[in-house]
Amino acid sequence: MATTTIGDLFDVAVTHLRQVARTPLGSLRSGERSLPAREVEGLLLRVQDGLGPQAYTPVPTSEERKLTDMERDLKGWLVQARGALGTARQYLSPQGDAGGPAAGGVIAASQAVGAVRDTIGSHLGPDRAPLTPYAYLLREQDAFDYLASRYSEVAWAAGQVVHRLAQEAEHPGAGAALDRAWRSLDRASVNVRASSPDTDRVFGSFSAALPVRPTPAGPADPTSALTSLLAEDGERLSRAAYEALHDRAEQRLSGTDLQQISRWNAMGRLLAGRTLLHVAADMQDGAVRDGFKNAAAELRAASQAWRTAAQGWEALVNTRHPKEPSRGEAQGLNGKPVSLPTTDPHPAVAIARTSVVRSGQLLFGPRWTPEQPPGAARPAADIVADAGGEGGLAASSYRPSATGWQMAAAAPWVVRRAAAGLVTDSAEYRPAALPSGQQFHPAHPRQIEVLAGTYAAVMGAEQKSAAALLNAAASAGMSVPRAVLDAAAHRTIAREQERVTAQRAQVPPRALPRAHVPTDLLLGRRPGIRR
Repeated sequence: MATTTIGDLFDVAVTHLRQVARTPLGSLRSGERSLPAREVEGLLLRVQDGLGPQAYTPVPTSEERKLTDMERDLKGWLVQARGALGTARQYLSPQGDAGGPAAGGVIAASQAVGAVRDTIGSHLGPDRAPLTPYAYLLREQDAFDYLASRYSEVAWAAGQVVHRLAQEAEHPGAGAALDRAWRSLDRASVNVRASSPDTDRVFGSFSAALPVRPTPAGPADPTSALTSLLAEDGERLSRAAYEALHDRAEQRLSGTDLQQISRWNAMGRLLAGRTLLHVAADMQDGAVRDGFKNAAAELRAASQAWRTAAQGWEALVNTRHPKEPSRGEAQGLNGKPVSLPTTDPHPAVAIARTSVVRSGQLLFGPRWTPEQPPGAARPAADIVADAGGEGGLAASSYRPSATGWQMAAAAPWVVRRAAAGLVTDSAEYRPAALPSGQQFHPAHPRQIEVLAGTYAAVMGAEQKSAAALLNAAASAGMSVPRAVLDAAAHRTIAREQERVTAQRAQVPPRALPRAHVPTDLLLGRRPGIRR
């Protein structure tokens, strides 16, 4: 099972249409010819509505770009084809029109095309404001060129269906109209391919923005699905990080939340590194083996950076009457409970833990949980098979590192908000109400800056581990086009940090550690994603 991307959805649509077009002549009953034509007309309308910046651009303004010549040309041919299909339907007999396999195939293709727009729209709010940093890619013309190119493929495949219907048409008027529709769709596809011969396909790896809601991990999950589920966990945490940076979520990340997320991320990177070393031990290719070992070393360094960040929270807190950890508390790395001002745990905490569980299940088996001792690792060959090959294992291990970079970039803002309740000797903060029986150490702004600075170290470590994992995947013969999208999103986050810093006058004058653009993620970058 793999995470569905818009490239996958376009492929599904084209495949369905090609299957319909290969339907043997004479297999369509007379009453089954009107509905396929109607469904193709509806499919073309969906394609038409998905063209151009107006369909997706975040934050609509008066300066929205208009359709390019290529998009306008494609839209014009689609309008002509739809008109001809409407004429043909007037001649086609609707008697006994029950659909049949031809109409069903077109309907399935239309649903896949609709899912493309739904996938992109999941990154935008009701006001078309971005919910994730990936939404900003929709401001790039390259994204729209990619969409126009893929939509033209769908139009061409739909044209083959129309051509088959024209050959089947019993009424000469219907045949002539269907032939006009087919020629319009064929011309549209030819023109788009001539206008964009080098369309970058990286945008095809764009996947849905998932809600910040944990999906539990359990022993019933097949191990072959774990890497896909890990990718989904990453999408959820990416959205949580972006919401934290902009303070837009219904529930804020608290200090306790970030402390626990840091602890889980530390464990997750350690498990990922151990998995790579376990698999590398059985490798025959020296270059691939060295790539995996280097990536494992970088993951261990990232684990330590996350662990240091988690420990930084404990320096701010003193629990006067220790008790068993409960909801809203974190189990400290030294085994003692750590209490921070918080309400219920943020869903991102459960997602981070679930991600660790899945990583452990991949390595140790489906019944493993963090509360258990590691135990014996599964056979390396089984792990590689479940991950889709050695390259697939490196690529799936890359995703948490890219997402972790985003969480670490948002963390300084969480530090400042959460630490506001801990500061008692600065007029810039107001102490929060403390739980009964608990006392917090006075926190100086310098302590807060040191804690915020630990996440700058995390960003650097995650950047290095992500780059090492991309190199490991490349040595195993697998490219990771998603890395280009991640790099573009990370540049957006770095710019957003500057904007948020300028807007938040209440932040102490000492500058927050800024997110460095992860240039190492641009290894093998293809043209197409511009600033």
